[in-house]
Amino acid sequence: MEFDFIYLPDSRRYSLKLPTEQQALQQFLLEEFEHKASSYQPLLNALTELSRFDTYQFHGREYQLVVEKMEVRISHHSLGYIDPQAELLDDELSLDDASMYAECGLEDLLHLMTKWLEFLPK
Repeated sequence: MEFDFIYLPDSRRYSLKLPTEQQALQQFLLEEFEHKASSYQPLLNALTELSRFDTYQFHGREYQLVVEKMEVRISHHSLGYIDPQAELLDDELSLDDASMYAECGLEDLLHLMTKWLEFLPK
């Protein structure tokens, strides 16, 4: 997964840029946590401890993260995608919904989060 980290010195803001198909993941990381490494650490610790067949859920204010069999799904609560067993078909996504749902592998997410935490202030 490609990513860019950005620091805007004028506003003292940290940001990240992910590919279009990962906009929900980008928003999840930017909106659910305070922009300092320590706020992400509990989630990173929980994800790191997962084994191949573990299931994990994180319910944020706006987004939900579900890990199942090393695959990660991020969805906005407005999609109504609460049941991790339910399948969300590509045909059911509108253009607006596509930016509210993303999937990636757990290994990719761990790599991204590790690099993001190195970039953020402690």
